Amino acid sequence: MVEHNLAKVGVASSNLVSRSIFLLLLITTFSHAITLKQNYCIDEETSLDSRFFGVKKSFHVIDIPKIKTIHKVPSLFIKTTFEKHGIEVKDVKSGIITFKRNCDLFGKKEEISLKLMEIFEKKYPCIRFEDLPEITPTTTLPYDFKTYKLLRIKIKSILLRKSRGAFKAIFETPNGEKKVYFKFSLNAYINVFKAKHKLYNDKILSSKDVEMVEIFIDELPSRAITCNLPDKLITKNYISTNSILSMNKLKHKKDVLRGDRLRVYIKEGVLLIAIPATILKDANIGDIVKIKTEAGKVLKAKLVSKYKALVLE
Repeated sequence: MVEHNLAKVGVASSNLVSRSIFLLLLITTFSHAITLKQNYCIDEETSLDSRFFGVKKSFHVIDIPKIKTIHKVPSLFIKTTFEKHGIEVKDVKSGIITFKRNCDLFGKKEEISLKLMEIFEKKYPCIRFEDLPEITPTTTLPYDFKTYKLLRIKIKSILLRKSRGAFKAIFETPNGEKKVYFKFSLNAYINVFKAKHKLYNDKILSSKDVEMVEIFIDELPSRAITCNLPDKLITKNYISTNSILSMNKLKHKKDVLRGDRLRVYIKEGVLLIAIPATILKDANIGDIVKIKTEAGKVLKAKLVSKYKALVLE
């Protein structure tokens, strides 16, 4: 019985030693660990060593063709190189690693991104960006791009309600102004207004009819009302509950509305005759409008107040 127990102790000790050796080998084999990224930014480098990936031990990893602005390789190629040097690697899900040249656009990326943001902020003062817009050139940047000085950016107005698009940047160079085209993507949210309930034609809006909500920029309808609700808005079409308000279905309420009754003054020599009439179109004070008298006569008149008009000769 004692021998049997001793045998058990011997086996247990042997297993313990084996596990210790295995762990020691594992630690020795993988003395470091790194996580590969799906995208890496490089400048003029053509040869990358391990230090580029955050490893102190120096050894060659990959060569990047100089003529390529974007170079893609299977992540397994890089993973295998590190594991040969005893470094554990956590791979990327896609299995592909992309190297991009001049991601920071020779130090100008932030400046261009901020200038693009300014244009959106001018259009939508209440816009909220999750981060800086991501921008990339549509073609290879000029070799002397470092010397370019950004002057202004131009972008089509329709793209100011899109999260992706393109724009052109104008730079000052030693040889005059030059245009460079870029693509952009951004995460931005804007305050708009939704109808709390059904709104019928010729309804004058009040704060009780709407609520402010924040939406992703791609959800903006054409001519959406953003940031602040203007005064004196009136519906010109039916608007359903929860619809985002836009000027396609609204208009600014004029001082006088079509069908309103006026007191119209007509000059007859030195006399000024006053007769009742109806305005035929919405108008503001000072506008020249058409009015219709009770006798059915249509005349041109100038609105001098909300209730009075002067017939023109």
